[in-house]
Amino acid sequence: MRFLSECPWKRLQELRALIPNVPFQMLLRGANAVGYTNYPDNAVFKFCEVAKENGMDIFRVFDSLNYLPNMLLGMEAAGAAGGVVEAAISYTGDVSDPMRQKYSLDYYMNLADELVKAGTHILSIKDMAGLLKPEGSKLLVGTLRDRFPDVPIHVHTHDTAGAGVAAMLACAEAGADVVDVAVDSMAGMTSQPSMGAIVACTKGTKYDTGIALEKVFDYSEYWEVTRGLYAPFDCTATMKSGNADVYENEIPGGQYTNLHFQAHSMGLGNKFKEVKKAYAEANKLLGDLIKDKQLPL
Repeated sequence: MRFLSECPWKRLQELRALIPNVPFQMLLRGANAVGYTNYPDNAVFKFCEVAKENGMDIFRVFDSLNYLPNMLLGMEAAGAAGGVVEAAISYTGDVSDPMRQKYSLDYYMNLADELVKAGTHILSIKDMAGLLKPEGSKLLVGTLRDRFPDVPIHVHTHDTAGAGVAAMLACAEAGADVVDVAVDSMAGMTSQPSMGAIVACTKGTKYDTGIALEKVFDYSEYWEVTRGLYAPFDCTATMKSGNADVYENEIPGGQYTNLHFQAHSMGLGNKFKEVKKAYAEANKLLGDLIKDKQLPL
């Protein structure tokens, strides 16, 4: 409404009319709804009600700090509206590293226990910094699958380090039901892992997606041309590659892109390494926070 001068409900209605058979999913910041402040409970409930009426199906409910009371309110609101509730755990750290104890496997399992107990329809792992490595993916998803054999598991990651495809294949092998991808021409770096790569790597295996690669190529070509129209605003105007140092600084995808652009716009592009170092130091000073790009800078 503010930036596009259009009604978001009308846009949703038009998309629903054109795409009647594909579920739509949105992010819901728990008690923060789709903003950066706590809203009255009735406002969150009403928002979910209107969103569902206008075509939304699945509500991925999360809190940027995994604060359970905020998540429970969002889950209740989405459920009361008749939506599918997907409770998302924001991932930080490395569950495969025994030296990282703040966000250990027990931490994630305890949180998952509470979310399943609260009645979530789907359990999601929301890895906004792209920190999930193959070994950690197997450990986390495998343990969740063993404990909750009947709950669908959905994994979301970013490909900042370049290991996203390997991590998502590991998630699939460990029992994940859904992994998020981006079409090839929009994939990689701080976006999601490549759709074509996942489809190709699983072809002929028990994880075969059933999607024809030729259709993926056609779809990708359309968005490659479309992306060119927005080239001046594209992150690749300043950022040419991902970087595995994200495992050290743990900057979420959206924040990484924003920080990179801001550094260049202020003439600090050649000092971006120092910017990332300062981010990591600030994180330690603040007690090692959950890394979620929904935290405003």
